[in-house]
Amino acid sequence: MTPQLATSCFEIQKSVVCPFCHSSKVVKHGKTSANNLRYRCIRCKKTWVKNPPRRQTPNFGRLAKEYLGGCSYRDLRSVYQSSPIRINQKIREYLGGCSFWEDYLDACTPKHESRLIHLVGEKFKANSDDSNGHSMYLAMAIDALSTVVLGFEIGECESEDIWITLLDRLNCRGVVCPTFMSYGFKVIEDALKVVFPYSVTLHNFTRTCYDRELKDELHHSVDAKKLIQEAMIARMNNGPCMLEDYLVIFKDKRVKQLVLNSRDCFLKRLQERVNQTPSTRFEGLLAAFHKRFEKFHMIKYDPYPVINGWIAWWMLEPLPIGFSRLSLYLQRPCETHFTNFNCGTLPKPLDVQIDSPEMKTFIVELAVRSLQIPIK
Repeated sequence: MTPQLATSCFEIQKSVVCPFCHSSKVVKHGKTSANNLRYRCIRCKKTWVKNPPRRQTPNFGRLAKEYLGGCSYRDLRSVYQSSPIRINQKIREYLGGCSFWEDYLDACTPKHESRLIHLVGEKFKANSDDSNGHSMYLAMAIDALSTVVLGFEIGECESEDIWITLLDRLNCRGVVCPTFMSYGFKVIEDALKVVFPYSVTLHNFTRTCYDRELKDELHHSVDAKKLIQEAMIARMNNGPCMLEDYLVIFKDKRVKQLVLNSRDCFLKRLQERVNQTPSTRFEGLLAAFHKRFEKFHMIKYDPYPVINGWIAWWMLEPLPIGFSRLSLYLQRPCETHFTNFNCGTLPKPLDVQIDSPEMKTFIVELAVRSLQIPIK
């Protein structure tokens, strides 16, 4: 051993010991890429870093959420420093362990009573084992009031079988709805006759005419009291309310008075939704789905986990009004998070006072949405 090497050993042997053979004869051995000092044992020839920085485990829930929200693999490397293939794998593992959205929705509420359900579908690009071509079909049943997806089914193409499967599952889950609305496709109407033979089937053209009438009435109406009264009547016709912890909405005098006193807020919100009809209803959901799935590269392997996760994320994310679509469907202010969806944590009810601005916003939103349903 050279004197210089012996000196190095003597200088550090008091504070550094080899973690493998416990020898005190160690020397400095450069630095790592993170500028951490590396040591080398003269006896066993092994190297190590003393007190290496702990690598924090990335939040894969956040990773999946950011990806579903539109981030690319390059964007996600700042969250999880790894290769795109590795990021793909981690996201799929996370989404694959998530609950089925329909099961999660059933756990949130035992009753599903909708006044109107939209039956819509969308093609998307995929090269799955279930598809012979490069496209597949997503069929969805969407609650008209809250735009919550009550159920969905994925198939190779649109067919009567895929709609019968979806509708039959809704029926088995106890979903009650007297009226369905679609674009009038024969496969949907035939499936409805099989599963819901006593329901009423409407064409989306009916809604278009109703929207035109509502827009004219809003434009020419001087007093909004009539519109507010119609909204409250429509709300009571939309099935039983689930606000047991607060008050029976629109049946309590204080709630009625709250809506009547919110004339300006009601008219403003109604005007906003009338002017933004395509984006505030299921068309906005379909447009967002189409836009996001054009960029999904891993959809070709197995579309179900990604679509299931995307629908859950869309339903649980807060709207500009501060509440999620799921809260509107449950008809009570709740705290919802996509990360809780993975572990099956149910929405947490918020303690909101009946005369608070938050409850005022919530009730006005329900009133406006009820008024926009084209069923008297």
